[in-house]
Amino acid sequence: MVAQFTDKHVGKRVVDQNGVEVGTVNDIRNGDLHVEVGPDADPETLSELQWDGTVNQQVHHLRDRYVSDITDATVRLNV
Repeated sequence: MVAQFTDKHVGKRVVDQNGVEVGTVNDIRNGDLHVEVGPDADPETLSELQWDGTVNQQVHHLRDRYVSDITDATVRLNV
């Protein structure tokens, strides 16, 4: 999904394809989503998003290719 992300997306919950929360949209930079990872995020999902590297970050860039749907309250992923 290719979308134009704006400040209206900040604060939305980010959920995996099963509806399990991964985190929250923290910021929009240059039209890209940046997600603050939640404390209960599934390590497998983080690995699929390539957010599990040696650098322990709280906020990660969410690539468009992982977004499957956006509603008023959530950004749903395809992983």
